[in-house]
Amino acid sequence: MLELVQSAKKATNKPQCGIPDQNFQRTDPLSSASASHTIGQKVFRRKRSLKTLFNRFKRARKTELASGSVLGLVFAKERLKWILMHEGYSSHLFPEEQRATLRLAFRLWSEVTPLEFEEVARVSEADIKLGFGTGRHFGCSQVFDGKDQELAHAWQHGDIHFDDDEHFTTNNSDQGISLLKVAVHEIGHVLGLPHIYRAGSVMQPNYSTVGSGAELDSQDRKAIQRLYGVCEGPFDTVFDWVREVKRPLGQPVAIFNTFFFRKGWYWMYENQNNRTRYGDPLVLSAGWSGLPLEGIDAALQIWTLAMEVTYFFKGTQYWKYDSKNERVFIEDSQGYRYPKHISQGFPGVPAPIDTAFFDQRDQHVYFFCNNLVMAFDVSSNHMAFGYPKKITEVFPAVVLGDHPNGNLDAAYFSYTHQAIFFFKGIYFWKVVDATDILNNPKLPFNGLLPKKRLSEQWLDICDVHSSMLIMK
Repeated sequence: MLELVQSAKKATNKPQCGIPDQNFQRTDPLSSASASHTIGQKVFRRKRSLKTLFNRFKRARKTELASGSVLGLVFAKERLKWILMHEGYSSHLFPEEQRATLRLAFRLWSEVTPLEFEEVARVSEADIKLGFGTGRHFGCSQVFDGKDQELAHAWQHGDIHFDDDEHFTTNNSDQGISLLKVAVHEIGHVLGLPHIYRAGSVMQPNYSTVGSGAELDSQDRKAIQRLYGVCEGPFDTVFDWVREVKRPLGQPVAIFNTFFFRKGWYWMYENQNNRTRYGDPLVLSAGWSGLPLEGIDAALQIWTLAMEVTYFFKGTQYWKYDSKNERVFIEDSQGYRYPKHISQGFPGVPAPIDTAFFDQRDQHVYFFCNNLVMAFDVSSNHMAFGYPKKITEVFPAVVLGDHPNGNLDAAYFSYTHQAIFFFKGIYFWKVVDATDILNNPKLPFNGLLPKKRLSEQWLDICDVHSSMLIMK
């Protein structure tokens, strides 16, 4: 397109990445991808459709080579180790500022893929080695060209070099060149991405002063996921946390957020954007003061005309949560301390439980334990008549054999979807609701619709390595 070519021609006087496009169209796993771009040189090489490239990359993932890569484009392992070489620190930033910025850059890719990046102390352990240099550096075949031209270069499955003649700055500075932006871009190349000629992409070849660089847009996410897949895995618990806040004029309004807990970390899910909050996951103690550090079995929020209360369960115990002050209660109104044994607050319910949810339809809490379910009447504080029952009796399979059959990870009423979901492993089942029955009267009440993968409904809930952890 003429407009695209014109914009590219103007861009040749901007600081650039030193990765030529044609090297990312080759399939030789040993080929370098580090020849330099310079001022006046054409930015655009032989053009190919990105769709064609990614379709080929996707097919290539099926053929693993002995070198540990897939046609030289994709790492064959999910745990990658990196180091900022001690002889390669920048002269413009404090060492810890450099490492912190690079940790964030790696983390941005980890937040949307199954990849985990671990910072290590020894060069011999590292899959990816980074450093700052000028002119001839580190025995590299590429020579940096001075200020305001080539910012950095990288190799597929290899090293990243930054030109220390540039004035690199941290992400919080509005001066100089953002190290975060450049690092995110070069890491994308190391992982196998070519340049992407789209405004807003972190993989566009010319440095942009627009944006912070601290996020990947939906198209960049899809590009890297075509190479490495999407994140999947079980959760400890999932819930909507509802609380009351006041509008500017003082009138109260109920709001909610969706949270996923796993292995001592949590994600807040932005339902309107169908993604996790940027910067998640966070360590559980950073946002949920007083709760156990990991292994939460259930989060239970009861909303009736008579009560409004939030509980968390782990093992044989439960905690009452103060939603207003965002911390657990130390003791109840009679002076009895939390945590309490489940039988103290919920007589007849065995401990430990697998999960639980509050059903607004009948004002009962449903506790799940192995292959049994117990309906608990919160108004009378007793087990409902006829319980416990088998889960398959209360929540039958719509399709024969398609049922979790107990040992659920989570049971969750979603205010966004106005539906109940059961989670187990990497799958979820939606409970038949009134709308489903209206569309198909033959469906059983509380039936479980056929399972789907969690990653189809809730996107990019990805682990990051503990060395990448950000505390808030």
